Amino acid sequence: MGWALRTLLVSDNTSCLKDRKVGGKFIRKCAPGTELVEWLLNLSPIVHTRTQAAGMWQALLEEGVLCHVAKEQPFKDKCFLYRFKSDEDGTAGGAPTSDDVNHANEHIREALPALLHRGPDATLRMILRKPSHERTQEELELVYEELLHIAALSHLSTSIKRELASIIVFEAHAHAGTVLFNQGDEGRSWYILLKGSVDVVIHGKGTVATLKEGDDFGKLALINDAPRAATIVLKENNCHLLRVDKEHFNRILRDVEANTLRLQEHGKDVLILERVAKQRGYSAFKYTVMSGTPQKMLEHLLETRLGGQAGPNDPFLDDFLLTHIVFMPTPLLIDELAANYHADADIDLRQASEEDQEYFLTSKRRVVQFIQRWVLAVRHAVFDDPLAVEFIEELATDVEAEPALQEEASIIHHVLTQLSRYQEDRQMNATQKWKLPPNGQPICLFSGNTHSKTVIRPDDDIIFRVYCADHTYCTLRFPMATTAEVIKACAADKLQIARLPEDLLLVEVKSSGERVVFKDNDVSVPTALSLNGRIFVSPKDHLDALTPLPEQEVPTEAPDVDFEALSTKDVAYHMTLFDWDLFWAVHEYELLYHTFGRHHFNKVRLHYLLIKLFSFCHWPELDSSRISFFKQFPLVVRFHCASQFSHSQDLSQTA
Repeated sequence: MGWALRTLLVSDNTSCLKDRKVGGKFIRKCAPGTELVEWLLNLSPIVHTRTQAAGMWQALLEEGVLCHVAKEQPFKDKCFLYRFKSDEDGTAGGAPTSDDVNHANEHIREALPALLHRGPDATLRMILRKPSHERTQEELELVYEELLHIAALSHLSTSIKRELASIIVFEAHAHAGTVLFNQGDEGRSWYILLKGSVDVVIHGKGTVATLKEGDDFGKLALINDAPRAATIVLKENNCHLLRVDKEHFNRILRDVEANTLRLQEHGKDVLILERVAKQRGYSAFKYTVMSGTPQKMLEHLLETRLGGQAGPNDPFLDDFLLTHIVFMPTPLLIDELAANYHADADIDLRQASEEDQEYFLTSKRRVVQFIQRWVLAVRHAVFDDPLAVEFIEELATDVEAEPALQEEASIIHHVLTQLSRYQEDRQMNATQKWKLPPNGQPICLFSGNTHSKTVIRPDDDIIFRVYCADHTYCTLRFPMATTAEVIKACAADKLQIARLPEDLLLVEVKSSGERVVFKDNDVSVPTALSLNGRIFVSPKDHLDALTPLPEQEVPTEAPDVDFEALSTKDVAYHMTLFDWDLFWAVHEYELLYHTFGRHHFNKVRLHYLLIKLFSFCHWPELDSSRISFFKQFPLVVRFHCASQFSHSQDLSQTA
């Protein structure tokens, strides 16, 4: 690759590779780092950023293909001069021939992606070779991101990984058989294998283990301040390791012990807590949950996050409520809540101490408060679950029968009122049907509730058209949750397309002519169409014959208004109102269904695709007022909008 790049640089008379006079000394065929980066950016469209280009040059520098005129190791996108090693030692030869240029072009087309892939690793190694005090904030962030993917560090907290990013060192060994340290040596470092493998050898036993990429070793001697218990021998050539020296290891280990609390049951960790700084107005520190079993996390939440014990900015309760369906399905959650509420079921309270009685009452209060926060956090998703409704109704009966729980009886009564209103609204809209008109959003027909907006539900019917290649169509009516496979088969039957179902495709044809094929298990197909899109059914071998309808290619009707005369603030205001209606119809759980796959939850997501229209994703920048507005949304909503926003914006802004 070095030969190919040099050949193209030398053959281009306008390139940056020139003879230059530096400090009174004549240097042949050298170029500044900035110009080498710009040249590589212009060479191929697969190189998108200056960082990528600099990483590629760093990979060549690391391999000795390129060298710094002043013998410095890192490649910098600055006005430092670099040249190819062949020019430095005089082995480059004469001017390249046309055959050389053609061969170089062909080689670059084939091999440039491999060099692009090696760039980030070379950049990381360059950073890790620097002393700690020379690493910039951007470089520390890059190292931290890499540490997140190392298995040996997965149990460490975020703060510890960030601290490691500033002190961890890269170490490479070229030859297999190299002894890294011997049994009985003083322990001076902890190692993590990045590339290659090593043998663990013990006197009298021989090789007892082979460690591979991601494994760590050398920790025991540092923890116990004891000699090395084994000899480590490199098994492969070109092994790469990360090293943490004893001084830093001991300091970080003390931090881990001070900041991390592990709760164990039967010899296993069931809850891991991390101490972090609290907000102003509260005590100096608090513990937040890093990981744990679902049951133990719920127990910790009930004991520490309800009854006004947590600060207003503590996210753990809301995060648990919005994501529990991933790790603790609703039936399991209800069983655990019931067990906490009825903790006194096998105890004679008349013989229990006053302290025990107060404990049982407190447990009941916390379960009721949890139900209240659950309903507030996830809106009507609780009321859609028959098990949850049954539990709430049973809980209400028990609470009302307990004289000491008058305040909780008021809370549960308010929840029941919300449940009753929700069930009445569902009953009024039980016959809700929708129609998909051209160029528009689905219109609700025959709705029982005409005074308020209604959301689309999986069992609602929708009327829509499906076209074939000659633009004839059939009209279908199906529930929203119907799969594309069923729609495809029914439409083909009505349109008399004599093909087997596996030979057919259900396709959206956009006004631009673009075709988007639906998967057989896709649901809510009519509401997933883009603006002015149409649904087509077609044999697989006739897909290219699908063309937009004539009505898709002409301007649609619009009010007789001069758009340019409108105030930009008015336009933004009405766009935001429209987007907010779409946004509010998307439940937080739908993001989880989309991310993890709806088949894991046996649920249907209907509104998630509408979120792609959300205007936050198109903001040119995020100012302080927008960020403040953004922060009011729950965690999963903020995560989703940030992920959408990052498609077109700099990731630092997203962070």
